[in-house]
Parts: sequence; C-alpha cells; structure tokens
Amino acid sequence: MSTLSDEELAYFSDVFSPERSADSADNALSRHSLSVATEIPQMLSHILGNAKLTLLAEISYYRLWFPLQLTQDEFGQFTPELGTPEVIDMRGGERSWRMDNLKDVRVIDNETSKFVEVLSLSSSGITIKVPQELDTKSPRLTQLILPNGTHVEMEFEPVRTENGVMAAKISAEGESRQMLRQFLFSQHKAKYSHLYEDINR
Repeated sequence: MSTLSDEELAYFSDVFSPERSADSADNALSRHSLSVATEIPQMLSHILGNAKLTLLAEISYYRLWFPLQLTQDEFGQFTPELGTPEVIDMRGGERSWRMDNLKDVRVIDNETSKFVEVLSLSSSGITIKVPQELDTKSPRLTQLILPNGTHVEMEFEPVRTENGVMAAKISAEGESRQMLRQFLFSQHKAKYSHLYEDINR
C-alpha cells in the first residue's frame, strides 16, 4: 500500500471537498461518486499494471478505475495525470466490462497466421470461434487487430471450448495493455453515452 505525503493529501482534500461539488447542480461530482484509492483491488492489479494510485468513479452499474500519477512542477505544485480507466461491471459481481457484437475486430494467431473471429472481449478475457487447426489447450501468443488497424500483442490461455467457441484469459503488457484499455473505454463511452453526459459538460 502506498502512503501519500502531506502535500498530496492536502491536494486531494481540496479537489474533492464538498464545497467544490456543491458549486453547481450540474456538477459531475454531485451526480457521480469519486474517490481516491491507494490500495488497488487484487483482481485489478494485473490489469492496471504498476499503478500506485487510482481514481475511482462510480457511474450507474460501472466502476471506472483511473490510474493516477502526481507530478510536481518546479514550484512544488502537484498536477494529476489520469490514465485510461479500467471499466468494471458491478452487475452480478465485479468483472471487467465485456463487449459483445464486435465489428471489424479479429485475432491473428502468431503460430498459424490464421485470422480468428472475436465474439466478445474484455481486458481480461476473450471468446473466439475456434478453427480446427488451433490448439485449444496451450497458451498462445496472438495479435488482436482493432477496427483502426492497430495490432495489440497479447497472450491468451484457453479456459474452455464448447461448440466451436473458446473462452480464454488474456494478458497484454505495456503499450498493448494501454491500447486495449483505450479501445474498450471508447466503446463503453459510445455505447453508454447517456451515462457520460454530465461528465462531458
């Protein structure tokens, strides 16, 4: 667990003070819950990587965990830098938000160079249609190809295969993890734009 300095605590105390959230009836803070966490839930630690601080925003059934960094300028002022959030769906328990009905998203298997259709995708898992030549038991290195042509390198570990559909755990590192999270967050915002209306004002 990280410990905040007195200056960092004072900064957050000011940012999230009740006076600020009461400034306007349309203020996003008055409609959504925001908090800062110095301890990241275990289920998120491998997804969020090396984040030491997170900003938690609760919007409807979703929790958005933003990786948060504080940088200090030459005058000693702290500036928060928010990363792309991990979207957690709270319905039926905590899990990474899963996107279904994907268009123009494919996986290419590094070993066979075959394209595979993606049926659903989250930061931690994927379901795909399984070609006959694909090994359904061993972990594999693959590339997820997003609609804009971006290739996201990831490893997936098969969990189960049934009726030609494989469910697998996935992991992506560094820039690939960031690109995957950015894609999923942008899709979540597009699908549930009404939930973000107050925040985007």
